[in-house]
Amino acid sequence: MLSSRPYAMLATVSVAVSFFAFAPPARADYTFYRTEPHTGACWNKVNAYGGVYQVTNNLLNGTAYTHTATVQNYRPGVGLQSSQSYTAWPGEWKVGELAHVAIVPGDEFRYYLNGTLVAGIPAHGIPFYMQHCKVTTSPSVKIRTALSYGLAALDSVYTGACAGQYRFGAAPTTGIWHYGSSCNSGQGNYYQPAGVRGFDCSGLVYKMFEYAGVPFGWTSSSAMKTGIPQVSKSNIQVGDLLVKYGHVAVYLGDGDGDGIPSVLEATPEWTNPDGSKTGVIISNATSYLQDSAYTAHRVPGI
Repeated sequence: MLSSRPYAMLATVSVAVSFFAFAPPARADYTFYRTEPHTGACWNKVNAYGGVYQVTNNLLNGTAYTHTATVQNYRPGVGLQSSQSYTAWPGEWKVGELAHVAIVPGDEFRYYLNGTLVAGIPAHGIPFYMQHCKVTTSPSVKIRTALSYGLAALDSVYTGACAGQYRFGAAPTTGIWHYGSSCNSGQGNYYQPAGVRGFDCSGLVYKMFEYAGVPFGWTSSSAMKTGIPQVSKSNIQVGDLLVKYGHVAVYLGDGDGDGIPSVLEATPEWTNPDGSKTGVIISNATSYLQDSAYTAHRVPGI
């Protein structure tokens, strides 16, 4: 459903849509930053020689207030190359003008929400998960809402399955260790810095669907495998779960059209300087789809 509220763009015409009746693009969804309302960007490398990214940006406003986004391309030693602003009313998704960010000149993509910088990313440092829009859109509002929570948790640390409340996204006031061997011999020990959110695989999935308002009574991968209705992998959809005993990942589809589908998961991917493990990542789904230990499941009520 198109919004009746017009808004100005710098050089192109964009579309304002209702959050609850959003008709998504045909190919890909957006990667969300960690804000409420959600801010997002979709990166596409359009010039391999020199490295130029086209960045589509947006503001998904699920709040009761009006918010304004300002998107800039800054070039060190030169200054602003472009700047645009747009406002989203309550319940609207606004899409901004393309920003062109070049690697060779050292451009930086900047996103401000209500005047506060929420993302300042140099073109040479764009994280892997933000490139080429890995997420295929879903017609389900609840799935889109669940995915927005999960994508906003990207780069959170991994806590392991023995972390109690901290495996569901709680942030400790002081740094703590979670000793996995205390409850599961197959678990390692994981450090969680003060003020940093953490998840294990099932804790992330639980919070995603809780955030979307979906009744979700399963708090472990084993419970999800036995309790959530199974579907054929040949009929898997965005938002379905790929589960084995001991791990669960959320299917994202093939958002960039490269023939390689993706999953969102919490797993100890790499070690940070403070000893914590970056855990919430986007991964290649191929091995999960091919592994018979993993079965596909569709959450009821979506």
